[in-house]
Amino acid sequence: MAFLRARDDEDIQFQMAPMIDVVFLLLIFFLVATSFLNPETHLRTDLPQKEQIETDDPPPKQFTVLVAKGHIEVNKRRMSKQKFLNNVAMQKARGEDVYVFVDSTDDAYHEDVVEMLDRITEIGAKVTVVPPYEEVE
Repeated sequence: MAFLRARDDEDIQFQMAPMIDVVFLLLIFFLVATSFLNPETHLRTDLPQKEQIETDDPPPKQFTVLVAKGHIEVNKRRMSKQKFLNNVAMQKARGEDVYVFVDSTDDAYHEDVVEMLDRITEIGAKVTVVPPYEEVE
């Protein structure tokens, strides 16, 4: 029995017509199988309404601290570490909630950042570290 073989000088070609037929059949199958109606949208539900809650509590104090090489900036204003920490300690002593977001520049000393995190945590404020931002080119 002789088998059909391609000669060495003939290239085997990919047939596109069967592939297009398969794609159209899949497209028709998914169009037919898809439900275009959402029965959940016709259900009647009683959703709770938003209530205005009035509290006498003041909003929490928030600080953004940028630790740079040799200095810190609090809410985009240059300030000494001790003055900032005293301010946070006073507000915490009054019973206020204090939130501190700590960021650092690329040239900041690691020791300064860790010291700032430790001191703020000792005072009792809630600390969040801002992750480094990397630009995608």
